[in-house]
Amino acid sequence: MIAWRAAAFACAIVFASVPPARPVFAADVQFAEPSPSSTILPGIGRDDDRQPVNPADFPWRALGRVQTALGGHCTGFMVAPRIAITAAHCLFRQRTRLIIQPRLIHFLLATNRGNAAGVALVADFAIAPGYDPFHESESAGADWAVLTLSAPLVREGEYLRLDRTLPPPRTPALLGGYSKDHIEIIEADLHCLIAEQIRDARGETLLHHTCHATSGSSGAPLLFRLASGEWRVAGVQIGSVVNHAGGIAVPAASIPPSAIGR
Repeated sequence: MIAWRAAAFACAIVFASVPPARPVFAADVQFAEPSPSSTILPGIGRDDDRQPVNPADFPWRALGRVQTALGGHCTGFMVAPRIAITAAHCLFRQRTRLIIQPRLIHFLLATNRGNAAGVALVADFAIAPGYDPFHESESAGADWAVLTLSAPLVREGEYLRLDRTLPPPRTPALLGGYSKDHIEIIEADLHCLIAEQIRDARGETLLHHTCHATSGSSGAPLLFRLASGEWRVAGVQIGSVVNHAGGIAVPAASIPPSAIGR
């Protein structure tokens, strides 16, 4: 079984490990809590391959911390001067599943030990159609959201681009974010893989990857590099495998260009 938990907040979802062509059915999905006594962080396993990266370097300078006035945080990334993407579950209160108002959310660009390259309020956001915070396992393939910021934080060409294809299994990848155990810095796994395609209970495609990342990394970009050297976003991190390294991402190809205005 691939057991994973939403990489920002509390609930975990159990997925059956399947070959790329075989869907995961609703009967394979259940809610579960990893043992609070476990010393193994979800998505990390026994060996931590993460390392600090310089937020001034690309692609990391396109990342930011999505911070709520309620104390929660996730990771997000810029896809246009005023547009960022994160995981949809980051915009809901953990226990009540009530939506958090935009005015209570800040985006801190490339923040590092209390210093940020830029800070903006979230003026508005759009949650993917079909996402249901009360049924996260069934709607995991729609766990993405687009943030419109109150001011531009990057210039043209300084943001990340979504890839419109599904990278094949064993594609080399990178994943970095603001994890709960090191909230003030970006830690990244620089040597991991996009392992396979799986499906949520509704049949929507998800990417299972081997990158080390834990709670707080939700909304981080799962990155890979084209032959030209250009960085592309393969997916949006939404969950961490329980008791093992790796996680689950929504494919970037699932986010229509119209959602970000391009």
